[in-house]
Amino acid sequence: MNQDLSVFITPFALVIGCALIAAGGLYFIDIQFLKSRVQAIAALVVGAIVLAALEVVLAGSSVSFFKAQQVQTSACELEGESAHPEARLGGDAKIIQKHILGCMQEAGYEWSPTHRNCKDAPVATNPYCYLPASGFDRTITAFQLRFE
Repeated sequence: MNQDLSVFITPFALVIGCALIAAGGLYFIDIQFLKSRVQAIAALVVGAIVLAALEVVLAGSSVSFFKAQQVQTSACELEGESAHPEARLGGDAKIIQKHILGCMQEAGYEWSPTHRNCKDAPVATNPYCYLPASGFDRTITAFQLRFE
């Protein structure tokens, strides 16, 4: 998600999520802002979902998911260039590319050249060309990449 947009949405989502949880919780201690038990339970559930989504947005905009993938790609590039300095000076450049691909695979990422930014430059140093191997991280990262 765009960082400017998440900064704008975060306070509203926090207030809405907390208000829903408070309204639902207060119903069960006989302070009834809601009309029924079903509404109170629904408010608790929706408030928890809003706060959980907010946590994913905040984690995703800092150092998790795609941001972590970008950092890992840079770290693998540095490691590959450090391990094969002769390739940087005119030797076989494919050695560094293979090293980066292996490093990313070890870090838990799979080569996935389906993103449009990867199709423009399908090289091992392009973070758009990878997706995490684990299910949850893969889902969140793929969602983030839709907005890139």
